[in-house]
Amino acid sequence: MAPTSPAGSESTALDHIGEELWTLTASMVTKVDLHNLITTIQDTLRREIAGIRSEVTTQAGRIQTLEQAQEAQNSKPTATDTAVARLCNDISKI
Repeated sequence: MAPTSPAGSESTALDHIGEELWTLTASMVTKVDLHNLITTIQDTLRREIAGIRSEVTTQAGRIQTLEQAQEAQNSKPTATDTAVARLCNDISKI
């Protein structure tokens, strides 16, 4: 409530309130500011998600390659596997 004592006090109080409102309004974030901030956040998240998807795709490809290599290795007996199998067979006959 504005002071009622000296004559200039009321005017000074109103001026002070006006200045405070102006300062408050000047420091308030506008809808445009919020929109720009949200757009920036969305763009950043989109880039991050795209990067993560790309990394997941790369890792999935590496895993698939390793699985295929493991399958190929397990499905074809090597000369060493054959030699070990023969040796085990010979030992079991003893």
